[in-house]
Amino acid sequence: HRNPDIYQVDNFLSDDECDRIIAKATPHLAPCLIKNESTGAIERDPSRTSTDANLPRAEAPSIVSKLTDLARCRADQLEILQILRYTQGQEFQPHTDGYAGPVSACGFEESNRLVTVFCYLNDVARGGSTYFPEMDVEIRPKKGMAVVHFPSDTELREDERTLHQGMPAIDDKLLLATWVWAKPRSDPNYDEKKLASLSTDVI
Repeated sequence: HRNPDIYQVDNFLSDDECDRIIAKATPHLAPCLIKNESTGAIERDPSRTSTDANLPRAEAPSIVSKLTDLARCRADQLEILQILRYTQGQEFQPHTDGYAGPVSACGFEESNRLVTVFCYLNDVARGGSTYFPEMDVEIRPKKGMAVVHFPSDTELREDERTLHQGMPAIDDKLLLATWVWAKPRSDPNYDEKKLASLSTDVI
């Protein structure tokens, strides 16, 4: 789709890479959390009912290389890699990945998400499509396929046309997701060394 651009990249990850990522993350999946902007408390995300786990870059250097090549960015511009699982009935309600101007979030300061990259880790026969209502574009999950779109521009202005949602799952759906920010990740609280190891398998 053009204007705004959405790209689908078949076979971005191999079947073996997808299977190994799933094996690493599955024992560590936990409910998605979000910071309550009013109270500062960390709470379950009411808009995203999936489970997730953070994947340290050091445990997936070949995946990081593929992501930086695809997005034409540096590794320090990548948000912490997330592995997400949606089981029957779980969904991600309509949202954009960008912010209304520069923000300090997710380890980045006075920045914004320029690029969204997510990759489906399994084939999904029923449910779980990604739907962009402003463009009436529906993307069916396909193992190894990456999807790229651009939630804000280089002036850090949010593109509301990229509103999208993860439709309710019927069969299990797993994916890897990350976002490219305009500036490097700089908050020491989000240092990769602070992430818990998932396994000894280095992909």
